[in-house]
Formats: sequence, C-alpha cells, structure tokens
Amino acid sequence: MNLVHLVELLLLVTILIVIGLPLFGKLPRNILFAPVDPANEEFKHLLVRKEEVLLAIKDLEFDWKTDKVSANDYSEMKGKLEGEAMKLLERLDQLEKEGKKRKKN
Repeated sequence: MNLVHLVELLLLVTILIVIGLPLFGKLPRNILFAPVDPANEEFKHLLVRKEEVLLAIKDLEFDWKTDKVSANDYSEMKGKLEGEAMKLLERLDQLEKEGKKRKKN
C-alpha cells in the first residue's frame, strides 16, 4: 500500500514539474524581487495626495456656492487646503529635480 502512494506522489510531482517549468521558467527573476525606490514611492504618494487636495478644494467651493458652508469656514478651510497644496507642489518639484540629477549621474 505504501508503494502505491509513493508511485502516486512521484507521478504527481512529475506532472507538476512538466506543467510548471514552461509556465514559471520564463518569468524574469528580477521582476519578482525588484528593489523599491523610496523617492519614487514618495513621489507617487504625493501625486495622489495632490489630487485629493485639489478635489477637496473643488468640493469646498461647490459647498460654499450652495450655502452649505459659511464664509468664515470657507475661507479658513480653503486657506488650509491651499497651504497643503503649495507644500505638496514644492515637495514634488524638489523630488523631480532630485530624480533628474540621479538620472544624469
């Protein structure tokens, strides 16, 4: 009985190898373990955050025009959002310049 199980196991492993090699043998190994560039990841995150802030400003302006937000709250919130947007744009510019310097070297 143990011999039957051993033969079944060997047959199963052989089938998996025959099927698996053509499927997984062509994958480049460097894609599976590519190093993460922290500056590039920060740049992507900041781009997403910039879009979020710009959408928040648009929503705030719509709310103000439809009288959902008072003038005082509107000006305070808009100032905060614009300040954050300016910081994001400055950091994005800085990262872009650093990226260009790295590509030249």
